[in-house]
Amino acid sequence: MATQQRVNLEDRVKNDTFGAVNMTFTGVDLTGSTIRIMFRYRSKTGEVVKDISSGSGITVTTAVSGEFTIDAFTPVDWAVDTYYYDVQITNSSSEVNTYLWGTVNIIQDITYA
Repeated sequence: MATQQRVNLEDRVKNDTFGAVNMTFTGVDLTGSTIRIMFRYRSKTGEVVKDISSGSGITVTTAVSGEFTIDAFTPVDWAVDTYYYDVQITNSSSEVNTYLWGTVNIIQDITYA
């Protein structure tokens, strides 16, 4: 089983593409599972700025190996600040587990219209 851990994502630049992020939860079979991720503004209970899930922003690449991708999206039009996220998995038995959480910083772009 995967251990719970904090992973802060690389900084992203405002108005750029949020590049894809590949993740693997070793020891977790994602077959029949739903993955959900929310990005929240400034705190763990802040405003939701992005809510994605399996098939809608998240692609399971190899279910039996616990591999999935947060799909790229454009633009990152969020305010410059820190955002909190976690990765919640509901398995085929309806058990809910959060294996990963952290932050991502949105930094100001310099070249913009």
